[in-house]
Amino acid sequence: MVMSDRDKKQCCDTHSLFVQPAFRERDDLYNRVIVKPKDRWRIILCRHALQFILQKRSAKTPNAGVWVGKSYCTTRDSLIGVCSHLGLLSDANTEAVLHALPEKASDTKLFHQFSTNPTTGDI
Repeated sequence: MVMSDRDKKQCCDTHSLFVQPAFRERDDLYNRVIVKPKDRWRIILCRHALQFILQKRSAKTPNAGVWVGKSYCTTRDSLIGVCSHLGLLSDANTEAVLHALPEKASDTKLFHQFSTNPTTGDI
């Protein structure tokens, strides 16, 4: 099959490509990811902003497996405790991000008011 000039132009047009954030907690592009402390691990805010969820990817290979909840924490201190126990605080950036979180997951709405871009939910 031979591509026409029009097909080639469409294929290379980067302006038409965009990535939509996802709203399901299991999705790779979930829009409330807080931090990724290590490969295959991430911490998210649940969709109702009631708890922090520590997730692990079920497969080592990229683009395979699913995100599985390993711990559900309503407070920052309990989240830090779980991450410490699992050895996920070896990165200084991860630890700093976790310590900057509000005391309770339900307080994140107040936290976002002081964010640089509260409409997008930057954490």
